[in-house]
Amino acid sequence: MKNIRKLFLLSALSFMLMGGKWAFATDVGAMLKAMADPAGAPFFPVVMQVLQVLTFTLHMLFVYTAIGGLFFSIYGFTKSEERWKRFAKATLELAKVSVSLAVVLGVAPLLFYQVIYDPLWYTSANLSAWWYVLFIILLIIGYYFVWGAYFTKDKPSMSMLLSILGVLFLLFVGFIIHVVNYQSLFPEKWVEWYTDGGRTMNTSGWNIYAFNVFRYLSFLVFPSVAITGAFIMLYNWYFRNREDMDKDYLDWAGKVGARFAMYASIGWLVSHILYIFTIPADWGAKESLLTWLSVLGIVLYAGVLFTSQKNPVNMAIPSTLTGFIAILLIAIFREYLRIASTARFGYSIYNYKLNLEFLSPLLFFGTLLAGLIIYAYGWWMAYRAGKTPKGKVYEATETEHNLGDLSVFVALLWTIVWIGVGLIVIARNYG
Repeated sequence: MKNIRKLFLLSALSFMLMGGKWAFATDVGAMLKAMADPAGAPFFPVVMQVLQVLTFTLHMLFVYTAIGGLFFSIYGFTKSEERWKRFAKATLELAKVSVSLAVVLGVAPLLFYQVIYDPLWYTSANLSAWWYVLFIILLIIGYYFVWGAYFTKDKPSMSMLLSILGVLFLLFVGFIIHVVNYQSLFPEKWVEWYTDGGRTMNTSGWNIYAFNVFRYLSFLVFPSVAITGAFIMLYNWYFRNREDMDKDYLDWAGKVGARFAMYASIGWLVSHILYIFTIPADWGAKESLLTWLSVLGIVLYAGVLFTSQKNPVNMAIPSTLTGFIAILLIAIFREYLRIASTARFGYSIYNYKLNLEFLSPLLFFGTLLAGLIIYAYGWWMAYRAGKTPKGKVYEATETEHNLGDLSVFVALLWTIVWIGVGLIVIARNYG
């Protein structure tokens, strides 16, 4: 940290003495390289980059259904019809589960980002440090509001109020993360921000330096409704074959989801294109294939939703899959912007110092494999049990019993390996 502070002070001094932005801009690449972790990356940066994109896509899928579920729930509670109240309760439950999944799945992309983009992340996080600390606190408060809305779902007025508070907190948390990520894309402005334009060292951590409303709308707000609409269509498809479910209600809910998703996808497309046109010209984003592939992903999703209006139940799975593809293409585009914003200064994560350490990657991929097996069993059993009519008990097949035994074995093996690696590391360090 001392070296970083010295670098900032020297850069700021040269900025003030040599005539402003041009003099500083020539040193941005050197600054970024000096701020990178001297230990380097423990594995190939491109692998971490791919994993970051994939895990971010999964994370955002449930961020969208958490916020979108609350939007739909609030709207449903404003209606007096019984089917709207039932609909509100169902989408509220979707939001409740999604918040938990979003939090868990949000850890991995952040860790990959910190490893290969540490100059960007830590600098921006320090610029708005107090907001970044509040992010955790506000997320916890918003999470409790969502649970409060769920526990009071039989009292529509109270549940709607708590849902409103919950979604406001989650949107504000999204705003903070948006700001921290967006500020990191402008390293040429960091010293100016830190020194308050060359006048003094600004270390309060309370300032917000950069915000793009179109990026915020296209990366968070509109896709929340658009993606959740597809999940509501999936809700129709999933429960349709149960004897104890009202098929007329399910068809109605599917149409509501398809309609709102289509309208939101148009807003998503417009805000995304507007954001692209606000990207600085020297990034080369407007000429990039990856940029327009992200647009194509949203267009494809909107097109599938348009064809879904007449029969949402038959288009539920195609809509969900194309929605996932749209999020993935946005995640790739978002990653491309990080590369483009730093390539201007000759900085690249592919030149990051490599300090291969195979134990950590092996432990990660082993944990990933164990998690996939365990979650495959849990999700499959939940899927099968959910299709069983209320009052009946689902009987697992022999194959499912074997998968359950495998999951228990994998969990025990992973625990032994995890503890064993920890003991080995302790012994090597203190032996």
